[in-house]
Amino acid sequence: MPPVLVNISAAACTPFPALLFENRALALTYWQSAGLRGTSSMMAFLDDWVTNSEILRTLTSARSTQKAIIEHGADIATLRLNQPVAPRQVYCTIANYRSQLVESALDAADGPQGPQAHARRDAVLQSIEARRRDGKPYICLKGAACVSGPYDVLPIEGDMASLDWEVEIGIVIGRHAQNIDAASAFDYVAGYCVVNDITLRDSVFRLDLPMLGTDWLQSKSRKGWLPTGPWLVPVWEIEDPSALRPWLRLNGDLMQDGMANDMVFSIAEQIAYLSTQAPLRPGDLICTGTPAGIGSHHGRYLRAGDVVQAGVDGLGAQRVLCTRPD
Repeated sequence: MPPVLVNISAAACTPFPALLFENRALALTYWQSAGLRGTSSMMAFLDDWVTNSEILRTLTSARSTQKAIIEHGADIATLRLNQPVAPRQVYCTIANYRSQLVESALDAADGPQGPQAHARRDAVLQSIEARRRDGKPYICLKGAACVSGPYDVLPIEGDMASLDWEVEIGIVIGRHAQNIDAASAFDYVAGYCVVNDITLRDSVFRLDLPMLGTDWLQSKSRKGWLPTGPWLVPVWEIEDPSALRPWLRLNGDLMQDGMANDMVFSIAEQIAYLSTQAPLRPGDLICTGTPAGIGSHHGRYLRAGDVVQAGVDGLGAQRVLCTRPD
């Protein structure tokens, strides 16, 4: 695999971007003479993505880069891997995998084996096709402060009995985008990463204000509720994003295992739609939906002591330990 971008730190130093290859990492400042800009932080580097991407593409394809990382880089085990981005905005696409929508419909009412299950399945499949034909993606905001590292702990307080997982493919924007079309969407992407959109199911709907619908602030946006990373894989390294496979294991057991081609709205369609609603800026993060297998289906939510491994083939995997609060 070619070198990938990581956001690392040592001791108490400020995180800085680097290239990772064969478990060794070398700061991007090593290649400043090649013309890279903003190498002091990942945000600054992404702010200059238009310039940096062409140089980085040449670097990551060169044997000399691999050699430099092996000879001059540090063992990744001696460093801290931080979240690969510090986004200004985080967007989450809701109800965007067919498998998850069908699973939710089957789990409802009289259950997957009940006499009405087949009718519910047919109804949701028809509604999906109607959305594809006439609808738009459903995208909400998630607080940027909830972004955490790929190996950070996740504290679970006593009132969080329905804390759930959602492995997703994360899209990091590399260029300012507004009112773009799906055909050009990937021209505005810097890269891909793994995200786990932690959600408190019991707080999605406000019992005190039932007519107002969903509350994404209290159900999705607390600190630590978006483990991100470990890597940022440049957009040119993924030939077919629809072939990406998100998966999640809880204490070693496979809970989610999906394919991006199961999305109701493709990654490009999500980016294009979102750009008509809000200007996208470098570093912004889009979480593109989750496949079947969330905790509410399994009847099992996160609790202290759980180990959550979330990954996307080709984008790496994160490992988060659930703990009790200090």
